[in-house]
Amino acid sequence: MGWEIQNYMQTKLNYDQIAAEYNQRYPNSQTWERGQALLKLAAQQKAKTILEVGSGTGFWLNLLHQVTPQLYGVDFSAGMIAQARNQPAPLKLARGTATRLPYQNGTFDLLYCVDAIHHFGDHHAFISEAFRVLKKGGALAVIGHDPHQAGESSWYIYKYFENVYQTDLNRYPSGKSITEWMSMDGFKDISVEEVEKIESVHVGEAVLDDPFVKHNATSQLALLSAEQYQSGLRNIREALEQARARNDRVIFRSQISVKMILGYKA
Repeated sequence: MGWEIQNYMQTKLNYDQIAAEYNQRYPNSQTWERGQALLKLAAQQKAKTILEVGSGTGFWLNLLHQVTPQLYGVDFSAGMIAQARNQPAPLKLARGTATRLPYQNGTFDLLYCVDAIHHFGDHHAFISEAFRVLKKGGALAVIGHDPHQAGESSWYIYKYFENVYQTDLNRYPSGKSITEWMSMDGFKDISVEEVEKIESVHVGEAVLDDPFVKHNATSQLALLSAEQYQSGLRNIREALEQARARNDRVIFRSQISVKMILGYKA
C-alpha cells in the first residue's frame, strides 16, 4: 500500500500525491475475499491487538474493527495516514518503516500486510521485525500475489505496459523466499493458501473504465512516468483499433491468484 519505493524504473513513488484518490481501487462491487480471510484469522486468533504494516488508507484495518478496537497501523506515507484517520474505526496510526517497527517486543496477537511486502525494501528484515513484535502464539499473515509463480496469474497490465512485469519480478519476493525466511526466524506451522481469485474481463473500450488502469490506482502504473504510462495506453488503443479493423473485439482478461502465507510465533 502506501510505502515509499526506491529504485523502481529509476524513480520513487510518492504516495502522498495519490493518497486522496487511492481508495478508488476498492470498488463496492468487489467481494474482497482476502478481507474475509483476515476476519476469519483474527477471530480464530481471538486477537486483541492487531497491526497492519503498510496500512495505507486503513481499508483493511477498518474491516477488523468488528473483532477488536485495538487496531494499529504503520505506514511510511503521511498522506496515507491522513486518509486512514477518516476511517470510521478509531485506528492507532504511526509513521514508520517495515524494517524498524516502532513497537515493543511481544505486543501483537496478529500482524499482517496486504499487497505491501514488495514495498518494504529488505523483505527478510520485515519478517524478523514481525517475529519480534508478535506475542508468543501470535500470527503473521503476508497476503498478495506472486508474479514469480508462472501460470498462476495473468494481468493484461503486464502485456500492454512495457517493463512492468519485469520490474515486479525484481521487487516482489517469491512466496518460496517468504516461507524460507519465516522458517529461519522461528515461525512454525507455516502454510500457503489461496484466499482470493481475482477474475475480470473487459471487452473492447470498457477496459478504459477499469479503475486499475488509471495512472494512480496501483504502484505498477503510478511508478511509471507520464510518458511511459501514455505509451501503455497507446498500446491498448492500438489493440482496440486493430480489432475494429478486423470487425472484432479485443478482450482484456485478468486472473490473479492472491495467496496468504501464514505462520505462528512459537
